[in-house]
Amino acid sequence: MIRARFLAALAMAAVIGSAAAQTPPAAPAAPVAAGPAAAAPVDADPVVAIVNGEMIRASDVIYLYQTLGESVRQMSFDLLYPQLVQSAVERKIAAQKATAAKIDQRADVQKRFQFWHERVLEETMLNEAVERALTPEALQKAYADLLTREAGQEEVAVKHILFDNPEAAIAVVKELDAGGNFDAILARVTEQGIGRGGPMEHFKRDEILEAFAAAAFKMRTGEYTTTPVQSEFGFHVILVTDRRITPPPPFEQVQDQLRADLGRRLVDEFYEDLVAGVEVQRFNFDGTPIGAEPAMGTPFPVPAPAR
Repeated sequence: MIRARFLAALAMAAVIGSAAAQTPPAAPAAPVAAGPAAAAPVDADPVVAIVNGEMIRASDVIYLYQTLGESVRQMSFDLLYPQLVQSAVERKIAAQKATAAKIDQRADVQKRFQFWHERVLEETMLNEAVERALTPEALQKAYADLLTREAGQEEVAVKHILFDNPEAAIAVVKELDAGGNFDAILARVTEQGIGRGGPMEHFKRDEILEAFAAAAFKMRTGEYTTTPVQSEFGFHVILVTDRRITPPPPFEQVQDQLRADLGRRLVDEFYEDLVAGVEVQRFNFDGTPIGAEPAMGTPFPVPAPAR
């Protein structure tokens, strides 16, 4: 079962490609020797297998482990270790035999080498650029910008009852005008099955339906709509229960979102800077200039999507 899951994860890693596009998990800690052996020098990257004279080191096994899917990495590294070494050995043997058969010199294989060589370089440059820029100071500035954007924004909390027809909503408004209790009316119409609703926590104007927000933000605390508000869901009777200025979120609450937003912006900036000032010529798929009359046919068949 373990081997089946492991092989499935390896197959997925091969389809996805290099794991360098994402920050890999921390490498598992190496076991510490006990007793007298602890005093002996420890190889920082020990050999874990030798295949026809070629060494496989611990770092190779760790890198293989880092390419596995998250579900497999939940398993103990010690439990996976024998299969990781076996997989590294099998890959080394396959590479040796493929090289002996000169498969590595074939044009299609060289094309794949070139693709992955360039992709690893691109991903390494991108990751290092983002990591350099994604500093605690940058996150604090993004947090300050967030507080500036949201400063002074108002939020409203309400209770509402939603009806399918305006007549039922108008009848409730009249009952409220006569001194009826909103919660008691809500409980009754809900039990009767002619309305539904309840309290809604604080929301900003742009976080709710436009018609609903327009009515809610016009009223003071304790006021209700004297005319039902129509939306795509039906007819609302709204009671405002509170108004407040948006409290600033604590940094710890938003730091993950700030990191994600800043990271996306840094990726965009990386590629903008990357192509700035570079002369690029583009052509049609058949090699003719863009805008020119395409030639009959194509120089080679259009490939099917990769699986």
